[in-house]
Amino acid sequence: MLERLRDPFGFGRPGFERHAKDFGDLPRLDGLRVLITGASGGLGQATRSACDALGATTFDASRSSGWDLTDPARVGALAEELGEVDVLVHNAGVLPTAYQETAEGLELALALNLVATHRLTRALPAKKVIWVSSGGGLTQSLEVEPMFSPPKPYDGVVQYARTKRAEIVLAKLWARERPNSCFSAMHPGWADTPGVSSSLPTFHKLTKGVLRTPEQGADTIVWLCGAQVETGKFWFDRSQADALPLPGVRSAAADEAALWARLESLL
Repeated sequence: MLERLRDPFGFGRPGFERHAKDFGDLPRLDGLRVLITGASGGLGQATRSACDALGATTFDASRSSGWDLTDPARVGALAEELGEVDVLVHNAGVLPTAYQETAEGLELALALNLVATHRLTRALPAKKVIWVSSGGGLTQSLEVEPMFSPPKPYDGVVQYARTKRAEIVLAKLWARERPNSCFSAMHPGWADTPGVSSSLPTFHKLTKGVLRTPEQGADTIVWLCGAQVETGKFWFDRSQADALPLPGVRSAAADEAALWARLESLL
């Protein structure tokens, strides 16, 4: 239900436990080839383990497995190696504490969270593509220029949130571009992962008692891998969610077009 995003404390473990009372069994994934970026830990690792248990053949694309997705050449090599997959899960992400640029000259969060996902989606045919967004993305409007050229002083939390808003929009735009595939974005809730504890230590300390397990955070990702859902939508706890739940937050058509044009120009 759309109202789940407005559930008090619904992003944490108590919210998941309430919502899970309505869940059925996860769909089987027998025979599916599933690529999960950033599957060496946290939500990605939990997603991979669950998909394996449901019969999928899974692949990891992370730095620890030799894939730097901020490098366009490595994205192309990965796509060539795999050929095609049934499901592509864009899980890898970064929240920098200080401004960093890739060798290509792109700000790091933009490069990994957004540009790499667009390139990989273009290069690697998949029947289903899933972006793992975040609650931070719900706090930001889609603003293309500040995302591609972050203002000073650099605020990594805001930049991360902007890229996560853009991921939600990108799922919708890809649904228009490739209507025979299914594109989704989702919010995993507040999960206790190494990324949260290292990038948001104060938040982690204050909320540790109510954070979801990585397996709970990954549940909707795994569900989307096998469920038949409407393309281009945003999901939370196995239900379609409002991508603009906060007043004043917007995603204008002109900005969406500008986002697509900028990403396409980088191909």
